[in-house]
Formats: sequence, structure tokens, C-alpha cells
Amino acid sequence: MANAAATLPVVETQWLFSREDLAQTPSVTGISDAPAARSSASPQQQQRGTQTLTPTQERVLRGKGVHLIFKMGEFLQLGQHVMSTAVTYFHRFYMRRPLQVSRSGPGWSHYEIAAACVFLACKVEEALRKLPAVVDAAMSSLDKSYEGQMRWAERSFRANQQSHEFQKWRDSILLHEETLLTTLCFDLVVPQPHEVLVRATQSLEVERPVARLAWCILNDCLRDPTWVLFDAPVLAAGAFQKACTLRNVDPANYYAARPLDAPQVGPDDNYYDWLDVFDVDEEEAQSAMQAIDQDVYGFHMPLQHQRPLRGDKELKAKGSAMDLVASARTTQGVSPAPMPKTDTGARAEAPTNGASAAPVAPPANGPTDTSATAAPPGATATAPAAMPSSTAAAPRKRAASTSSRESGELSS
Repeated sequence: MANAAATLPVVETQWLFSREDLAQTPSVTGISDAPAARSSASPQQQQRGTQTLTPTQERVLRGKGVHLIFKMGEFLQLGQHVMSTAVTYFHRFYMRRPLQVSRSGPGWSHYEIAAACVFLACKVEEALRKLPAVVDAAMSSLDKSYEGQMRWAERSFRANQQSHEFQKWRDSILLHEETLLTTLCFDLVVPQPHEVLVRATQSLEVERPVARLAWCILNDCLRDPTWVLFDAPVLAAGAFQKACTLRNVDPANYYAARPLDAPQVGPDDNYYDWLDVFDVDEEEAQSAMQAIDQDVYGFHMPLQHQRPLRGDKELKAKGSAMDLVASARTTQGVSPAPMPKTDTGARAEAPTNGASAAPVAPPANGPTDTSATAAPPGATATAPAAMPSSTAAAPRKRAASTSSRESGELSS
């Protein structure tokens, strides 16, 4: 496995992280590779040194930044793939740069970086939004007053472009966009786990409730750095296996017909099993499912119940399984919440044949909490009659995750 990692290009491994990397981020260790941040610090800050966070505190702040991304995405009516790209930029950035603990301290604010990630993702995913519109989205999403929340829900907020706050946000987004580009090494093409899930569930002809639940589980993964621990096929396979577990369905019951142009190893190799369709190993899928259960739901679910973050409804409007997983631990045969209607602007649309539609922005009167909607009846997958066992090409073995620090020091 180590030899395989050495032979892979750095571009394929520098954005795959391990649990050890999460415990040694710049926010936790206090070691920043950003000369600009150190040079701009005041003498008091330099004497005090870089303020550090615990891994738990860092994950909480990352969750708040992700919620801002989704609130801005709802305000701008962005597709799911745009927000997923922005969240990926966000998590990758803080694997190399420290979070800002206080307003006067060094580091990068999670709110300012989140706004810059949305602006950059709109460009990369060709969902262009003008800079004033992105500033309006950030200012409206952070307005905690009742009137501000009403204007956010109606998308009627328009900032005064001559005001000091507007100019501050405008300059901040432009400045942090440059920092993002250098930190991300201009590697802006992001694999989409949602897209992998859609194609796989369509090939496997998965029932709509199971595919919809897997889509919601992927959305919940956006909250946590688990999103950057696995590449797209592995994370999608883990979400699918988790959905099958919650629905009491054996994923081994799903098969896909072998394409006509695919090589046939044996005389009975006319079908692929679900692992071959996702192109993962059973060990990889199991590891991703355990990370989803422990890190995503085991960590964020208690926080949500203790102190719900502003933006939970916005994430649920895009499809979230947080409440469903909580009830599934004590309730048998629970069904997933229905998904919103299809967003025609999304690149990776949710499955329509045996799966759910892609999520969209909430209606004009505010975000919709899908957890209160009646759930559809469940369905059980059945294996095809006299289905031959799949002996197609052996699933690939992935290289071990390597730290991004192997790519060298970067300047901000």
C-alpha cells in the first residue's frame, strides 16, 4: 500500500487526509505556514504567539462556516454541486491554514473564508454571481435580527454599496480569494460524491427511499472534515451502505448489468455487484460508513440537540438525514424524509429512476424543514432471480491517505 502511494501523482494524494492530520492541523498545533499572517500581527500578538484550538473547537467552527455557505447558497439559489465545491475548498483550506480564534488574533476567519469559497465556487462551477450579490448574501445570512432574517427568506436584502460594511466585505472576499487560490495550489476541480452516488444508484436501480437517504447522508457529511478523509467514490459508497443499513436492506442484493464494451473475465460475468459499480473495496466502504456514523452523527448530532446552529433548516432544505439517523437508532423501519423538488441548475442531479431528485432552494417564505413532512413507505430490494455471481475485474486498491504537507510550504 505504501509503494502504491509513492507511485501516485501528488495531485491525487495531497487532498486526502488521515485522522492523524486532523489532530495536527495548524489550528490545533499553532504552527502556521503563512508568513503574511505573522508579519501583519501586532507586537502583542507576536509576543502572545498563535492561539490554538482543540480538535473539537475546530470542528465546531468549521460547522458554523459550512452553515454560512449553505445560507449564502440558498440566498443565491445555487445548485448542490456549487455548495459542495465551496465546502470542499473550505475544509481543504483549513487543513493548511489556522482558524482565527479572536477578532484581534492571527489566522483566518471562518466566516470570511466561507464567503470567499462561495464566490470562487460560483466561478469554477459556472454558476456566476456578481460580487455585490455575494456580499448581499453574506451580510444577509449573518444578520441575526428578525427583520434581517425576513429579508433573507424573501431574498430582498440589498446592501448600500457606499456603506463601510459593504466595502469591507467586498475587499475581504477579493483578498481571501487570492489566499484561497494559492493555498489550494490552483487545484480547483473537485470530484463530486453526489454525482458518483447518482450514477451508481441509477445503474443499480436502487429504490427511491434508499437512494434519497444516501443523498441526505452525503449532505450531512459536509458538516465535518470527514468530507476530506475519503475520495468521492469511497465516501459515496459509505453513504450508500449506511443508507442500506438504516433501511434494513442488504447492499449485496443490488447488481448492475455489465456494459457491452466492458471486458468479460469469465463466461458468467454479466453483472457487477455494488462494490464494482462504486469501484471501491469492501474495506474502504466499511471504513467510510464507520467514519460517517462516528464522526458525523456521533459528533454533530448531540451538538444539534443541545444548541441548534443557525442554518440547520437551510441544510435540511437541501436534504439532511440528521433527525432520521437519531430516530433510526431506536425505531425500526424508519423512512427518510422527502426531498425538495428538482433544481434544474444542479450538475449532479439526484436519481429519478429509483432515487430522489436534486435539492433546491426553499420557497420565498423561507427555508422548509423537510423533517416535518410525511415520509413515504419503505421498500425492500430483491435480488434478481438466478443472478450469477459477479467476478468482474477485482476492485481497485486505493493508496493510503497522505498528508497535504508533502506538497511543500505555501505562501499566502
